[in-house]
Parts: sequence; structure tokens; C-alpha cells
Amino acid sequence: MTNTSICWDCHTHVFGPWSRFPLPDAPAYRPEAAPFDALRAVHRACGITHGVLVQAACYGADHAALLDALSTGDGRYRGIALIDPDVDEAVLADMHDRGVRGVRLGLMPHLPAAQGTSRLRDVLARIQPYGWHALLHAPIDTAVATLTTLADPGVPLVVDHMGRPAAEARDSRAVDALVDHLARPDVWIKVSGADRVSAGRRPFNDALPLMRRLLRAAPSRAIWGTDWPHVNITSDRPDVAELLGLLTQACDGMASLDDVLHTNPARLYA
Repeated sequence: MTNTSICWDCHTHVFGPWSRFPLPDAPAYRPEAAPFDALRAVHRACGITHGVLVQAACYGADHAALLDALSTGDGRYRGIALIDPDVDEAVLADMHDRGVRGVRLGLMPHLPAAQGTSRLRDVLARIQPYGWHALLHAPIDTAVATLTTLADPGVPLVVDHMGRPAAEARDSRAVDALVDHLARPDVWIKVSGADRVSAGRRPFNDALPLMRRLLRAAPSRAIWGTDWPHVNITSDRPDVAELLGLLTQACDGMASLDDVLHTNPARLYA
């Protein structure tokens, strides 16, 4: 797979078990249970040694499931939190000590807690002393506009799920603009969510041209994730080994597979 034994999956979620980590009243959505033990079993089966747990919108500010997973992950997992600008400093310090290394800026219109520019800057100011990065989860037009607004963010910005354009829009103006932003040393790309940008079905080969273009634009600032357990995917739910194979095809001549799966994430999630 890679030249080392270390392989990072930089985008996963955990849900439940409900007896220990129930959803709040009126959650943004109701996923199936997907506890940390199940994720680790999937990772072991595919040779994935390290992972990143992204706080899901349905849990809101309740990070109990994520933090518990980090505490039992043998130091092999990192976390991405959802925070407000007024979060208590002791909470941030505790999160950092337990393995959180970034925040997710949620700008998808179907999810709660969309934030204005001034509020985003306030969040970035809070995380900068910890050396965290910000994960930008937004439709591509919004992602590009936000990258333009945050021209000097003070922290690395990671564009989630390739900016979520349709795969056939790989040569659109929005993707052109995203590629331009990837020339910046503070902007990273996560080549995850091939199934979400694809117009077809497994094995999602129509996502390959977009993946290759983004990898070519920032080979030293590209990371990858499975998006396990593939929330709100009702048909053709992707297989993790299949997604690894797709990445291998995408990297061919565009980026080093070892950089994407090991060197880059090890640097970002140190």
C-alpha cells in the first residue's frame, strides 16, 4: 500500500453505542449506530493504522463519544471538534490534551449552526494558539468564497470532501478557483467523499478526474478519508478497501500515495 506501515484515514465519524452516547433531542439527523469498536475493526481489516474522528452535527457540542474514542485509541486517533467562539479555555485545553487537532466550520445549508465571517474569524482566533487547523465543510461556491474572505486565516484551512462539486464539474469556474486557492501554503485538500461527488455508482470512477486535478494542485497538502460510516448514503454505500483502490488510481503520476496516506497527515495531525 505505502512505503511505511502507517496509513491514515482522515475522515470518520462515530455514533453510539446509544446506551452510553445518546443523541440529543431533535438532532440534525439520526444515523445508525456506528461505535468506535466497529470503526477500528474496519481499519484493521484494511491495514489502516491511524484515523481522524470528525464531530458529527447530530451530536452538536456534545463531544463525549469522540473524546471517549480518543482516550481508548492508543494515541492512533485525532479529533476534529465543533466549537463556538465563546467556548471555555479549559475545554479547549482538555480537548487538545486528548487529541483534538482542529475544528470543523460547518457551512452546508442543510446542517445547523452555519456561521458568518466574523464568527468564523473568532473561532480561528481561539484555535490558533493550539496549532489546530480548520476543516471547511461547504458547497464549492461557498468554500471558494470563504477561502477568498479568509485570505490570512492564521491557521491551515482544509477543504472537506473536495469542496463537494459534482464530478462532471471538474473544469468549472468554481473548481478552477479552488485550484487557484490550493497554491496557497495554508490551504489543504481532503480527497474524500468520492461517492458524494459521483454521478454514478460503485466504484465511483467518474470522480477520478476531479481527484487527480486536486492532487496535482497540492500534492504536499493533500489528505484522504473514507467518510465512514457514510452517513445518509442510502444506496451503493462505498467499501473502504474500494475507496483505497480509487485513491491509488487517482495518485498515479499526480501525488505520492505515501505522502497522502502518511507524510501529509502525520504533519497536519502531529
